[in-house]
Amino acid sequence: MKVYALRKISVQCPKCEQVFATMQAFRMPKISLQSKVEADLHRVLPDAFIRASLLSTCPECIYTWWQSAFRTSFMLPAMVPDAPPVSNAKKFGHAVLTGRKEGAHALDRAMVALNGYWCAREDWQDGAKWLELASRELAEALSDESWVGNRSRYNYIMGEVQRLLGNFDQAIKYFGMVNRRSALPKELVVHQTNQARQGNSRPIILPPHIIDGVFKLSPVIITPEKPENEAPFPYQVISHNTATA
Repeated sequence: MKVYALRKISVQCPKCEQVFATMQAFRMPKISLQSKVEADLHRVLPDAFIRASLLSTCPECIYTWWQSAFRTSFMLPAMVPDAPPVSNAKKFGHAVLTGRKEGAHALDRAMVALNGYWCAREDWQDGAKWLELASRELAEALSDESWVGNRSRYNYIMGEVQRLLGNFDQAIKYFGMVNRRSALPKELVVHQTNQARQGNSRPIILPPHIIDGVFKLSPVIITPEKPENEAPFPYQVISHNTATA
């Protein structure tokens, strides 16, 4: 049985040093083949409040960021002010603003905006504005050549954001920039490219064998690395059988 557990703790704001009480998600089941994972690579949570509890908002200065940015306080939660009553998805909006004010990289802000989209959907709200925000932040991040990371994987995510927005030509463009360095199953990239070509902008749930390939839940077989200048995945139909776990 998958159990998500939250608790109330006291934390100190890294900006103004205010101590306050906030909810913390301290037990999150690991992703498994039975998890509900969508094609933008996020796990759907059973309640938007769980995702919102990954952030904290200071009641004094409204500094909002991931829980890890706040130091745990020894004071009892009952003895300090509570975090402000901000709606679940709106907390991610405050976090994007905090990220801009504090100079967080556009990639970090993009991930916050994507979480805002996922949180809104888990709250049965329209997520279009969050996708548009994530698209702008991701575009800024991908245009910055100074950071080192798995750009191929983020090109895939950008392609999926564009597909969900209905920008199918842009989605195909970004999917075409994905190669093996993304560490994503080739079948997934080809499938999502097909969906963009067919004009499908709906969220897509991943089958177990693709979840396994994305999150490496099964033992990994090491193969020789490919050259850095390897071409993107070609657009083709995968014809071999893919067994589900």
